[in-house]
Amino acid sequence: MINGLVARRYAKALFEVAYANRILDQVEADLQLIVKVFKGTEGFLSFLRHPLIEKEKKKQMIDSAFGDSILPISKKLLFQLIEANREEYVEAIRDAYIKLANQVRGIVDVTATTAIALTEEEKEKITQSIQFKIGKTVRLHNIVDPSIIGGIMIQIGDRLYDGSLKKKLLKVQRSLMASRV
Repeated sequence: MINGLVARRYAKALFEVAYANRILDQVEADLQLIVKVFKGTEGFLSFLRHPLIEKEKKKQMIDSAFGDSILPISKKLLFQLIEANREEYVEAIRDAYIKLANQVRGIVDVTATTAIALTEEEKEKITQSIQFKIGKTVRLHNIVDPSIIGGIMIQIGDRLYDGSLKKKLLKVQRSLMASRV
């Protein structure tokens, strides 16, 4: 709980500066890159979190790893996280920042989970349908999960609409089990 609160505070401060300077998209791209590097480079986060490594060395590592590929504001955020020993919050900060930026942009991130990958035509139909229903721009992400067997699960914010075959089969199973009693 405290982790989420801390991440939201950093994200809000970063968002306010980015919004005032009209660089929402660039900062979001920076955060995406930073998370990708942190997760994709083995030992990078461990290095940054190591208590015996001087903070200046950590900052030098950040500077050499990212150079001019991220904005100074994004680099400053990383330096502040290092100073506060909160490097592990980067992913949660990114997520909270994207939520704030999307609210301003009128964008809703939607996740469609399917047993097989959606075609571009299917993605477009789903996107158009959801946009029509909620009245906002939809950014659709497709996750493939063969365990749902068929159908589709749509996640919009905290809401999950489960139209998967797996769920339907579970309902039938429960119904059959209840009728045996």
